[in-house]
Amino acid sequence: MKIYRLTFLLLSLLLTIPASAQEGVAWDDLPEDLQQILGPMQPQWDDLPPLRQERLQNGARRWQSLSPDQQGRVQDQFRNWIQRPPGQREVIRNRFERFQQMDPERQRAVRDRFERFRNLPEERQVELRRRFEEAQQRRQASPRGQQPQRPGAADRMPGPGRPGVRPQQTRPGR
Repeated sequence: MKIYRLTFLLLSLLLTIPASAQEGVAWDDLPEDLQQILGPMQPQWDDLPPLRQERLQNGARRWQSLSPDQQGRVQDQFRNWIQRPPGQREVIRNRFERFQQMDPERQRAVRDRFERFRNLPEERQVELRRRFEEAQQRRQASPRGQQPQRPGAADRMPGPGRPGVRPQQTRPGR
């Protein structure tokens, strides 16, 4: 039961829900079912800002509405989250913030691409992830503002003085 509470608490802290509460709620005024879910927060409850209290209460209500399967998935996702290194969590938070700042059309396009990716065979997903990571490493290794060229790309580009590439000749009258 503690893992359920812990999972809920951390997820609710990560989620942002607009709230307009001006005053907090005393622990004793919380319904018993919410007190049970929010039990680990009791010692500091009265010191929490009202907005945070409201978010935690909303998260507890959402938790109650989940089926056991959904609660299990949330717990798995939470375990996955806490096992990630802090730097990786920061990268994910930054990406989420960038996503939130996108216009709705762009968000839809990103979601569509992600859904297409999820529907690919696992081997293809692994290959695309590998290629993405390699491209990121190349970008990080290159001087700022310069895009690294793919190996061999310059050799395929037309131009004078390149082996196997002859300058175009124009015919008279053209």
